[in-house]
Amino acid sequence: MKSRVYLKRISDWTSVDEIKKGLLSLWQHMDTGDTFINKGDFAALKLTFGEEGSSGYIKAGWLSDLIESLRQKTENLFVIETNTLYREKRSNAVGHLKVAHLHGYDIQTLGIPIIIADGLKGRSSQNVSIRGDHLDSVKLAKAVSESDAIISLSHVTGHCQTGLAGTLKNLGMGCAARSGKLVQHSKTLPEITLEKCIGCGSCMEVCPVNAIGLKRKKAILVKERCIGCGECTVSCQSGAIEIKYDESIVKLQEKMVEYALGVKNIFKSKMACINFLYNITKNCDCMSKNEASLVPDIGIIGGMDPVALDKASLDLVGLDTFKKIFPEVDPLIQIRHAEKVKLGSSEYEVIEI
Repeated sequence: MKSRVYLKRISDWTSVDEIKKGLLSLWQHMDTGDTFINKGDFAALKLTFGEEGSSGYIKAGWLSDLIESLRQKTENLFVIETNTLYREKRSNAVGHLKVAHLHGYDIQTLGIPIIIADGLKGRSSQNVSIRGDHLDSVKLAKAVSESDAIISLSHVTGHCQTGLAGTLKNLGMGCAARSGKLVQHSKTLPEITLEKCIGCGSCMEVCPVNAIGLKRKKAILVKERCIGCGECTVSCQSGAIEIKYDESIVKLQEKMVEYALGVKNIFKSKMACINFLYNITKNCDCMSKNEASLVPDIGIIGGMDPVALDKASLDLVGLDTFKKIFPEVDPLIQIRHAEKVKLGSSEYEVIEI
């Protein structure tokens, strides 16, 4: 049986009124069921605020009608996001919330709070068991695992390592704690550049397995103990401990999908997904700095099956669009692996509303 995917075309992306009404209409047509959100449920809207200086992120004003509708179901509605693995403003909750506010996301504008799900510095996580080809458990942000329902809101773009950045990336990378992001991106342990080390000992304080010591006022990593959690890379203020982004494109996409499977295992039928097919740029909102759109804007697409949704988005935008910008990356890898691990189906029917 094909998964249902609903499409609402948007004719004017400068009209906040058209977009927010279109989003609500799409939500009302999606087959969420009466018990998707129950009274008192902690319901999360998962999205990204974009990095400072970018403009392609989902705008806060577009969500007002959807939020008002969901608030009639539960008073415990909130926006959720996780800290970044790389060192920028969004690598900690304080800087992250400052960027969110800069881009229009705050409780005054939305009427609901924002929660950084993996805590102040990205260390708050929960292991979730899965059956994957690469992983038997994933490290998700703690507040994600504690929520009762989740609605993924994704701005579809290209991506230098996954080809396509959509729902699977928003769930897989976006719901992972920092240690989970490291597992996806790296296959080797961090390394210490002694010339940069100032001997402050902050890496020792955060290491959960005592794998770091000081010798002659320089940090030393005991690789036999290291579990690759990534805590030291963020705590190091001098940049002496660096992450190696050396996982293969294939394995990164497959690990990302297995993390998305962990999210699915938590929420089961209480997970819904929506993709915004507008301003589709070469790079994702973490990197894009007002890039030109690759194709004309399309609309908003939603469904309960994340695999069907990303495959439909890929087909609507055009597979060749993504392959032209990153010829060495096949975005279908994530779709095929998601089907293999039974996250969803790539077989779909589009219902235009």
